[in-house]
Amino acid sequence: MTAANTLLSGWQALSQATGLDRLTGDRPPGATSELGRLLWTDPRPLIHARKRMIVVFSPKSACTSVVIWFFHQLGHAKAARDYASWPHRYRTEVYYESRVYRLAFERDLSKFSLLRIIRDPFERAVSSFRHVQKGGLADKAMARILGRRDMATAGLSFSEFLDFLERCDLKTCDPHFRIQRHPIEDHLPTRHLINVSSENLFSRLAQVEADYGLPITDFDKLEWLRKLNPGHTHVEATSLPPDVYTHRFTRDDARSGSWPGYAAFLTPAARERIARLYVTDIEAYGIASAERRSHDSPTAASLQLRSAL
Repeated sequence: MTAANTLLSGWQALSQATGLDRLTGDRPPGATSELGRLLWTDPRPLIHARKRMIVVFSPKSACTSVVIWFFHQLGHAKAARDYASWPHRYRTEVYYESRVYRLAFERDLSKFSLLRIIRDPFERAVSSFRHVQKGGLADKAMARILGRRDMATAGLSFSEFLDFLERCDLKTCDPHFRIQRHPIEDHLPTRHLINVSSENLFSRLAQVEADYGLPITDFDKLEWLRKLNPGHTHVEATSLPPDVYTHRFTRDDARSGSWPGYAAFLTPAARERIARLYVTDIEAYGIASAERRSHDSPTAASLQLRSAL
């Protein structure tokens, strides 16, 4: 048996043991209820049915670390890691289609509570900008809205990115720059709210584990988390253009290992525009002041998390 076949066989055996082998593309019956319909709204929350815990996450808000932690707690970390090195592939292609996920919709969802992980809207806007320019995921929409098709080579400025956002419907657009507020939050109690811009994610998740009666995770030993794709991280650039806010960054710039810090982008003009764009999130979650950021002693895992945000 080849190594590839051995890996596939191991994943199949584990998926059968955890109830992931029976997939269906149909919407589960429970998704037609009011709460079920809201849970079916993208980005679809993660459901730990046994603990009656729903994890609500947003792209560009430490979501990769959160997803890895959730699969670890659900007992699916090995199956997910064997399936793909990038955990979101397993989430979208396997977990959401699995019987274990869909059966959760048949539970009395009114008895569940939320674990909500968010990020300061200003920091997140900067991270979204780099992500968009790095991967070109909004090139077509930008060509239509901004009338430009040369973002990869001629570059895109943060100011121009905000021009683009101001003409988007931030309730339905790409989730990487959509508002964070999820409709399920208006209907179920939030038991824990974690702002990764002002709190140590892993220290807070340890508190969540204790509260829900989950096994306590040693994050420094969570190998998958420590080995996140290096291309997902960056270090703060030491040499900056005169006006970072209006400077056009090329795709190569966005893909490089260094990138200006948040403060360089967040001029008073930028902050005013972002405050208008993401007023829903600011009213719901507040703003993380600079004094509150990174106040915990960093672990090896938390250092990697902050560079990967």
